[in-house]
Amino acid sequence: MTKTYRVVLLGKIEEKQDFEEKMVKLGFSPDSLRDLIANAPSALKVSLPLGEAREYAETVQDAGGKVNIQEDGVSEEFKRLRTPVEIRSLKDFTMCPECGHTQIKAHACVKCGFLFFEKKRKRSAR
Repeated sequence: MTKTYRVVLLGKIEEKQDFEEKMVKLGFSPDSLRDLIANAPSALKVSLPLGEAREYAETVQDAGGKVNIQEDGVSEEFKRLRTPVEIRSLKDFTMCPECGHTQIKAHACVKCGFLFFEKKRKRSAR
């Protein structure tokens, strides 16, 4: 499984006056950058491998930002290990009148072999 990470902006370092200019060079618009700083902590990038997250965090720190790297979760690269379980309604089950075993409706009981839906024989008229 591949873990992914996100880079979270915690704020900016007060001494760095050119922080916004450097962040605009990284691809942020001035308005969105102001919103990110005002609403800090804010995720700057998500779903990154650890190496890329570290490089990106270092670039933002060099620009004057305070950042943190957090685990984002497991990527969608791998499917579920287990297949989903089908949950059936109680209407789909029956109980054997012979042995009491509960099972999904079928022609016969899987435990004792009792036939549930035996066709009724026509009685001959005498």
